[in-house]
Formats: sequence, C-alpha cells, structure tokens
Amino acid sequence: MKRQLLLPYVLIIMFAALPGCSKTIMFTQEIRQKVQGDGIDIREVQFYNDKKFTLQRNLSYEETKVAQGKIKFENGQFIEMIIIKKNTPGVCESTMPNSLDISFEQGENRKLRFVLNNKSTYQLSAIEWKDKFGKVSYDTLTYYITPGGDKTRLKVKKEYIFKVDKKQRVAPGRTVSPAAKPEKEE
Repeated sequence: MKRQLLLPYVLIIMFAALPGCSKTIMFTQEIRQKVQGDGIDIREVQFYNDKKFTLQRNLSYEETKVAQGKIKFENGQFIEMIIIKKNTPGVCESTMPNSLDISFEQGENRKLRFVLNNKSTYQLSAIEWKDKFGKVSYDTLTYYITPGGDKTRLKVKKEYIFKVDKKQRVAPGRTVSPAAKPEKEE
C-alpha cells in the first residue's frame, strides 16, 4: 500500500531531474557576457538550435531544376524546403549587441538572426511575421519560416561554458651566482 502511494512522487522527482541531464543549455545574455568577459570570441562558440524548423519558398517550374533544398509538389505549386533539425550545429557569423547571426550550413548569405528576447535567451527572428510565417532573406532569396519556428532558441554545450583554460608553470627559483656575491669587507 505504501509503495503505491510513493510511486507518483518518485516519478515526479525522476521527470524533474531529467532536464538536468541534458548536455546543452540555453544560450543566455548572461552566458554571452561571461564568454566575452573571459576574452573568448563568440564566433568560436558552437551553437545548436533547440527545435526543428523549416524554411520554405514557392518555385516556378523553371526554378525547380536549380533548387538546393527538398522540393515538394503541393496544391499545384512547387515548394522548396530547407529543414534545420533539432540540435543542428551552427556557428556565429556576426554579432550585434542584442542579436547573433548564426549559420547552419556553408555558403554565402546562409545565416539566420537570433535576437535577445524578454527571457534573456536568443530566439529565431524574421524581417516580418504574417500569419505565423516569418519572412527571411537566405541565400539571396526570400524564404519563410514555417509556423512554430518562431519559438526556436539557441543552445550551447554545458561543458564549454564551464571550461576554463588555465596556463600554469612552476617557477624554477633563482640562486646567487658566484660572481654576483658581494665581497667581504675587512
């Protein structure tokens, strides 16, 4: 009987502890300040996205032959999709005081802006939002972040944040050389 009463509490404790087991944490303004305060270039930090999101654009028939992403035929239209899976590694291309431009793939102009939100984390941004679609310029073309992508935030590995590089050496000491000894006074 007592075991049945304890089971719900044990399960609650186990599920509450699970997020602590994660190897990544949200990248916050506080972490950014710590990293920069330690003299680390933010462009050397490995970033990850916390949710899957998709960029898409409509194509004409002629454009389908040169499209780089996945192409889908939907309601009589060709749609190019670029899928960024959860935990895709990204690098910072440029920084501003309240935003970071992150690239998840090689190539010119293939970066997305993450802005500081009211929770002090960096969240995917767009030029404008309309009907839950976010308009972005990507690879010199206009794409739209599909609904739900607006909630995507940046993460970093915990070990990186708490890693401290120490340079250490042992001083060998000094002895007086015979030539440097003062002469005795008579």
